[in-house]
Amino acid sequence: MKKLISFVCIVAGLFVLLGFSGVASASTTPKLYLDGNQIVTDVDPIIKQGTTLVPLAVLSSGLGYEVKWDNQAKEVTVLDRSMTIKLGIGQKVGYVNETSYELSQPPSLVKNRTMVPIRFVSEVLGLKVEWKQQTSEVLLTSPVPEPEPTPTPTPAPVQEATISNVSISEEGNLHIAYSGVLANPKVMLLPSDASTPARLVVDFNNTGYTYDLASGFIKGQTEVALNGYKDITGYRFSQFSNTPLVARVVLLLNEEAEYKLYKNDGELIISFNEVSNDLPGELIDPNPTPPPSQSPDEGTPPPQTDTSKPIYHIVLDAGHGGTDPGAINKSLGYFEKDFTLSAVLKMKAELEKHEQVVVHLTRSNDTFIELAQRVAFAENIPGVGKKADIFISVHANSYTNNSVSGTETYYIRENSKQLANTLHPYIVGAVGFKDRGVRTASFKVIRETTMPAVLLEIGYLSNSTEAKSLFNSNTQNKLAKEFAAGIFKYLKLQ
Repeated sequence: MKKLISFVCIVAGLFVLLGFSGVASASTTPKLYLDGNQIVTDVDPIIKQGTTLVPLAVLSSGLGYEVKWDNQAKEVTVLDRSMTIKLGIGQKVGYVNETSYELSQPPSLVKNRTMVPIRFVSEVLGLKVEWKQQTSEVLLTSPVPEPEPTPTPTPAPVQEATISNVSISEEGNLHIAYSGVLANPKVMLLPSDASTPARLVVDFNNTGYTYDLASGFIKGQTEVALNGYKDITGYRFSQFSNTPLVARVVLLLNEEAEYKLYKNDGELIISFNEVSNDLPGELIDPNPTPPPSQSPDEGTPPPQTDTSKPIYHIVLDAGHGGTDPGAINKSLGYFEKDFTLSAVLKMKAELEKHEQVVVHLTRSNDTFIELAQRVAFAENIPGVGKKADIFISVHANSYTNNSVSGTETYYIRENSKQLANTLHPYIVGAVGFKDRGVRTASFKVIRETTMPAVLLEIGYLSNSTEAKSLFNSNTQNKLAKEFAAGIFKYLKLQ
């Protein structure tokens, strides 16, 4: 049963968990003060090997944190709007959200009270800590929150197409691959001057770039120099505007170059000097003139307006990466970061089998990405100019007791509850692990994003049986298929 503990109690508990490196002797009983008020508890704080441990319940009294105790696992969890702290009795490693911390002293039980190191907890909660040697006093000062400015809502730009590749062919034609509905571009031919060659500027309205292209921009663009081509000496492309969304491609031309534009489903080709008369696709007049007004032949239906289906942008977040390995199974040599990336790549492939889904990855290789960067990515997808419709963060769990097992799905905001409840049964069914349920926890990536967002703890890497299954390609393939089925159900896609 959940028990709401006051703020002061939680602070005391956190103090014990974190530890305060004092210099008083072990026989000294330190006194605790929070914002000038002494904290009194039925179990006195203790100093153990230079670290002050205090009862967790003392710190929670009055602070409004929620504290949960797992008697079987001997683990305490502290929750608030901004973080989740997990501490195990006798364990020198504590967890804050998704980051592990080594504690100066492990939490311990004294008279059925959880004693935690004060320094770690106070730093995590943002409390200022001062040690008074002469009086053996620990003075804690609460942070003063700054008022949050009221954001000014801005209309999200419309994106109808996404450019996935820009490349030059052997014949010297520029190929622009895209998905979605690409409107005919606006084309401008700019003459050369004393310092600049002639340029062909091609603007695509309501168009962005894939993450892979946009993340490679240097100073806002990608620039390619060419040698050996008759008509073009180079090209560059960029997100010229975010509001409205305009993708720009600029070609550097020789003076006498002539060009034609061809468009087909998925590709636009800029051809030079009549070399591509037989290219597939529609020939585009870059400066079209309206056709004369005509009445349709009798019996011919009038042209219909194209009503394209909605495109859903989904961000998949492979937990950890690079210098942050996440959970580790030392006996098997498994790292959480490797599982999450492998699983997410398979999930992306399954999701994108549906024409209405576009997937964006916070990382597509073994790279360390800050949590704040993952949130920012989902809130404004590079090359897209809008926030994601869904955010999913994929993880593998770990615990000191290697018999603990199962699958958990976490959400924190009300707009994410339906997504969590819809997706969770598909994940459990795919891997076949113990169903540990849909839970709430204040992980940063699902707390600070604004779209429906969940964090999946697929299984326990610390449990060798589940770890072997998590790294099995058949399990991952089934997980990807069932995951995609759950997303399609949530989005009501056939």
